Amino acid sequence: MALPGGIHMDGELRRDFRFRPITGELELMLSESVQYADNHALRVTTVLCQALETLGGAPASAEAVRGLSVGDRQFLMARLAAHIQDLPVWVTAHCGHCQEPFDTSYRYADVPVKTAGADYPRTQVDTHFGSLNVHVPTGVDQERIANASDHAEAMRLLLRGIVEGANMDTEFDPEVLSAADIAAIEQQVEAIAPEVATELLAQCPHCGTDNAVAINLYACLARPTDDLFAEIHIIASHYHWSEQAILDMPRHRRQTYLRHIDSSRGMYGPADFIQAT
Repeated sequence: MALPGGIHMDGELRRDFRFRPITGELELMLSESVQYADNHALRVTTVLCQALETLGGAPASAEAVRGLSVGDRQFLMARLAAHIQDLPVWVTAHCGHCQEPFDTSYRYADVPVKTAGADYPRTQVDTHFGSLNVHVPTGVDQERIANASDHAEAMRLLLRGIVEGANMDTEFDPEVLSAADIAAIEQQVEAIAPEVATELLAQCPHCGTDNAVAINLYACLARPTDDLFAEIHIIASHYHWSEQAILDMPRHRRQTYLRHIDSSRGMYGPADFIQAT
């Protein structure tokens, strides 16, 4: 499994990464990550730093995670969702033609990915202002525009961040670019940037029309904690271990203890145990 883009480490483009084992601590952090960051970009960085064991053969530092392309960060969030629980995600959509509701599903491990182009992560764009070196947007650029007041300001901040080596003595001013220049930059950056599908085509079972259905690549940021706390309650009640000791367990070990507890109680499930207590 490799990043669709990659990160430069010691002059080499590396695409390898490895997640840590899923623990209760990580699951809880995902659910409560909104408390640790001021905006979505910082939240993703915080989560990936906690979830990744290595990135490009080295420990996953905040600097490295922030320097990943947007496509790589989306890819990692989708793979993290699959790493936590690789099950079909069911969504209800409404047909754009007949307006009837229908259900469809996808798996995060199967979400289509476009790998980066040959010039990744930089390309050269000819504009009326001159030739500009431009890099694909990264987590740093996402953070830069996170608090923009509107789309126009976000675009100005983004262009100021991704334009490099413009042979100018002062900071690059995006206002010098024409609409055609901006369109050329967008087109060439898109051509080399890694991308993860954010929609799937699903056929309406009522009328046969194909519909675009959104894929939530950040769903694991909204994981409920009710099941986790129920599991902690059951294990703590049975073994009298501390909450932190249980949170530190890899998820598969926690599930093993729960199965043994169920067996010793005559195969009651967690919900039945909680009702009985």
